[in-house]
Amino acid sequence: MEYDLVVLGGGSAGYSAAVTASKYNKKVCLIEKGPFGGLCILKGCMPSKTLIWSARVAELIKKSKEFGINVNGKISYDIPKIINRKNKIIKEFADYRFESVKKNKNITLINGEGKFVSQNKIRVNNKEIEGKNFVIATGSKVFIPNINGLKETGFITSDEALELKKLPKSLAVLGGGPVTLELAYYFHNLNVEITVIQRGEHVLSENDSDLAEVLEDSFRKNGIKIYSETELKRFSKIKEKKEVEFLYKNKNVKLKFDEILVGFGRVPNVKNLGLENIKVKLNDKGVPILNDDLQTSAKNIFVAGDTNNIMKVVNVAVEQGRVISENLFGKKEKIDYSKFPMAVFTHPEVAWIGISEKDAKERELDFEIGKFPYADLGKAECYGETEGFIKFIIEKRSKKILGVSIIGHEASDIIHEGVALIYNKNTLYDLSKMQHIHPTFGEIYSYLVEEML
Repeated sequence: MEYDLVVLGGGSAGYSAAVTASKYNKKVCLIEKGPFGGLCILKGCMPSKTLIWSARVAELIKKSKEFGINVNGKISYDIPKIINRKNKIIKEFADYRFESVKKNKNITLINGEGKFVSQNKIRVNNKEIEGKNFVIATGSKVFIPNINGLKETGFITSDEALELKKLPKSLAVLGGGPVTLELAYYFHNLNVEITVIQRGEHVLSENDSDLAEVLEDSFRKNGIKIYSETELKRFSKIKEKKEVEFLYKNKNVKLKFDEILVGFGRVPNVKNLGLENIKVKLNDKGVPILNDDLQTSAKNIFVAGDTNNIMKVVNVAVEQGRVISENLFGKKEKIDYSKFPMAVFTHPEVAWIGISEKDAKERELDFEIGKFPYADLGKAECYGETEGFIKFIIEKRSKKILGVSIIGHEASDIIHEGVALIYNKNTLYDLSKMQHIHPTFGEIYSYLVEEML
């Protein structure tokens, strides 16, 4: 039997591609080596947010006196219960996805690891699977740099961090990206002493520095140490401790910790796929080179999700999988990556969509900036959530809204009004006519537009 579509990987991108193709009554083979569910469900978005909410509850309890609520006695933490709750929730998500695939009459699910033997054949479990079209959606794996002594000293990654039922007293967090910052927030609020050591001038180095500065100030105020503009030199095991040696402000620093969390991002998982057998063009990192339709040089083979290294977030992966199948079997579509919102689930949260100030300057756009602080927002005052601001990037002549960034309480939810504004190409004049409920965090949009017009 020849399938209309063969998908390697049952994560968010692969699942989306398979289900979309099935809606067109196409015969799909979905190959997953397991465990079933993909990064977002098993090791990414969902488990981390479940744990972060436990940390947030702990943070609120610690601050309860500020709101006239007295909690008597010492706060204790049942870490195994936190992890078990997370595991139960994750299993429900994974089981639901698995059952939805099994019930789909147009999808054949094969448990195993697929490898190309030709442009139209994949070998899995010593059996050859033929297909007209293929989607590679094998996800990503944690990147571990080759630094002197790191392997010998020992470390954990985000994968292990999500499973710890016994927490270290102190933790070195290497890297200042979204995943490491979220885990730093989680561990800190469960009384782990956190030190962030990162290479860039600020955390979240790909974002505007003013967002990072607010987050760094908040972290430091709450007791998290941050070292920026560092260069890691070596790692050593000294008795029961792990020593990190690095350059900071031209000085050699040595710090000892109970554990080290390595968070230098993830890289596409493309090894052992047999790409050499189909002779697709690869970049210098061994990842297939794609056109705007996510198509490789082999015209019937596509790459979606983390595997293509474009934007490693789940909403992008889902859309890429969907659009590939739409383009193959339905209507033609293009993906506009500027319309994807992004968020970091620390506290305060960080969220953004569209063009940043950094982007606007690099593109030499004729733009203006507007900012409104949470400290001047009524509901933020009531909640004691006055850290942060909302920021607009506006086309100066037309007043069209090009980008929205928010750092503050509930930023990941509030950003969705920005999604609509960007998607519909709205201007400040359009926004000025939109009504907002008072008092809400979302009405911060209306206050900013009043100041800018």
